[in-house]
Amino acid sequence: MEKKRALKIAVIGAESTGKTWLCEELAIHFNTVWVPEYAREYFNHSDIYNYTLADLEIIAKKQMEMENQLFLEATNYLFCDTALITLKIWAELEFKRVPDIIAHSIEQLHYDFYLICNNDVDWVKDEQRQNKFSRELIFEMNIGEARASVAPFYIVAGKGQARLQAAINEIERRFIKS
Repeated sequence: MEKKRALKIAVIGAESTGKTWLCEELAIHFNTVWVPEYAREYFNHSDIYNYTLADLEIIAKKQMEMENQLFLEATNYLFCDTALITLKIWAELEFKRVPDIIAHSIEQLHYDFYLICNNDVDWVKDEQRQNKFSRELIFEMNIGEARASVAPFYIVAGKGQARLQAAINEIERRFIKS
């Protein structure tokens, strides 16, 4: 018997909006795996203050590789902590251009659904967060990119367990047939 294909759900939004936490919690709730944001790992060993478009290309390739690997382990869902949309927005804001590999890969990648994290949680400083651009601008750019894709999206709001429950409710409403 052939395994049913897992649905890919990308969790996107501005920095410090709880994307990682939400992915972890959704994966636990739905008993599946999730894809960490590779950029965080990359900048544990690279200079976050002096990166180039080439760095974003490396991050994009590894992010896609990790998605492909973990997709094979996913049950009904694969939760992705960010998507290439994030790198596209990052490149546009920082460099005013998007590397071809990111632009072309966005056209080829398929997500079944986007969860866009609202900015209604406090920004928390850490060694990799620069907060260089308005979170509202990045939020709006994420909405624009999601609208440009063929996948539906939902804006996740609320704090803590309320935020998680809102995401769970929307996933179940859309994908679990009663």
